[in-house]
Amino acid sequence: MTHNFPKVTFPVIAQGGEAQWHTPTALANWSNTAQHWLLDPASLTAKLKSCSSEFAVQLLGQRESSLLADEQRWLGPQQNCVVREVILWCDQQPWVFARSVFPLKALAEQQLRLDELGDRPLGEHLFNQPDLRRSEVEISRFQADSKVGNLHQQLGFSPSTLWGRRSCFTAAQQNVLVAEVFIGASPLAQENLDD
Repeated sequence: MTHNFPKVTFPVIAQGGEAQWHTPTALANWSNTAQHWLLDPASLTAKLKSCSSEFAVQLLGQRESSLLADEQRWLGPQQNCVVREVILWCDQQPWVFARSVFPLKALAEQQLRLDELGDRPLGEHLFNQPDLRRSEVEISRFQADSKVGNLHQQLGFSPSTLWGRRSCFTAAQQNVLVAEVFIGASPLAQENLDD
C-alpha cells in the first residue's frame, strides 16, 4: 500500500538533545494507560499492529552521525554511529516517533542486517534475534516546545506534554539504543498525564 506521509526534516533530534532520561520509579502513581505503554516489555511493533488494522513505518532517515551526550552512556564514546529515525503509523495516524542509535560496525553484522531494514520496523527485527537481551527501561517527559513536541504539532495535534521510553537492546554482541516517544493519536499522547 502506498502512503502519502508528510515531509519531516531529518534528524528530528540533533545535537543538544533535550531528554532527561530516568528510571520509572514514579510510575506506580500513573494511570494504567501510562504503565501499559511505557513499561510493557514486549515488542512495541507487535502491540501497535494489534491495535490497528493498518500499520506503516515512515523512515525519516538513517545515516552516520555523532551521538548525543546522554546516548554515550549506553554506547560509549563511539566515533562512528548510525542514527535512524522513524514515525510509526496506525490506521493512517502517527502514534510513535522512534530514534535508534547503533555503532557503525553493527551495520556490517551479518546476523543483524541493519543496513537492509528500509521501511521495515527495527523493533520487530530485533525481537526476532535469538540472543536478544534488553536493558531496563528509562522514561522521559518532552515538553510541548521540545523538538518532538514540535513534530507532534507539525503533524496536526494540539500542544501537549509527551512521554517516551528507551532501552538498549543487545544482539550479536552489538548494542542498539532505541527511544520511542508516544505522539499524535496514540492513547498515551491523548491522555492528560498532568491531572
